[in-house]
Amino acid sequence: MTWLSLGSLALPHQLQRQGVQLRNEISQLGVELTSGQSSDPAQHLRGETGALSVLTARLSRLDAYEQNARMLSARAEITQTALGRANSARERVSSGMLAASVVSADSASLTSAGVAAQGALQDVITSLNQRFGGQALFSGVATDATPLPDVASLMGAVLPLVSGLDSAAAVSSAVQSAFMSPGGLFETSLYQGGDVASGALLDTGSNAPAQPTAADPALRGLLAGLVTSALTADPAMSLGLDQRRALAQSGAEALLGNASGLSALQGQIGETQALLDGKLLQYQTEQDALTTARQDLIGIDPYKAATRLEEARTQLETLYTVTARTARLSLAEYLR
Repeated sequence: MTWLSLGSLALPHQLQRQGVQLRNEISQLGVELTSGQSSDPAQHLRGETGALSVLTARLSRLDAYEQNARMLSARAEITQTALGRANSARERVSSGMLAASVVSADSASLTSAGVAAQGALQDVITSLNQRFGGQALFSGVATDATPLPDVASLMGAVLPLVSGLDSAAAVSSAVQSAFMSPGGLFETSLYQGGDVASGALLDTGSNAPAQPTAADPALRGLLAGLVTSALTADPAMSLGLDQRRALAQSGAEALLGNASGLSALQGQIGETQALLDGKLLQYQTEQDALTTARQDLIGIDPYKAATRLEEARTQLETLYTVTARTARLSLAEYLR
């Protein structure tokens, strides 16, 4: 017995039910045609979803690894830029200190070179205090802490250690000890960051290289050289003109000697950038392969889906026509 033989009270309900079923099927077929995949993978695979689960889980992990790698790549780019600025400051100040250390250099020249060194020190501190995504770049695990104080605070902490010294050698040695010795001023008072943080996960059992902190020996050596150079212009220093020239020479030598350490640090970041670029390419290649395999499992035949969609639309239109005609049936219409 078809629905056309049902009682008049049941007929509208049956028509409505068939209309809902056809609309749901049209919606499902539309989604499948748009995505190219079955909207019900379990039914499509007859319950054998093990392989699909493995592919989906791996794709999800790859998405997370890719996000980590992209974030680290952007961070490494900013870190490399900061180190480049620091190295430029080193080169600039070392040249200025060498020029100011010659016998013919007067007090004004030394003061000018020292002021320039202090400005470069502030630039370096600003670069090392940068944040990315709300986290300090050079603070290691202490990502919420700014690693270095401003230049005034830093110089103010160093001055008590050197203000009573009367030779360039003693001043230079005191500054080097403050910045480079374990348990010295830098470690106890100046550096506010934490230990080196381990790199983010890039794949199962594989982490990105750790990023340097402001406590890296190369950066500490740079700060020591800049502070030594800046002291040539500090009025609190009780050094004669010859000793100020000697201090400028010491500052230049410290900065020139720091070149290899900074270059090695920049090279380390460059290697990290190359590694991350390679990982991103690897992820993309694997994602493409897995996506193809997943499509092979749950992909639909677009021709069959389009044909069935057209059939469902035709059935729904016919249903609407029948429903409209049925709604107009009455005894008066029949007798007329």
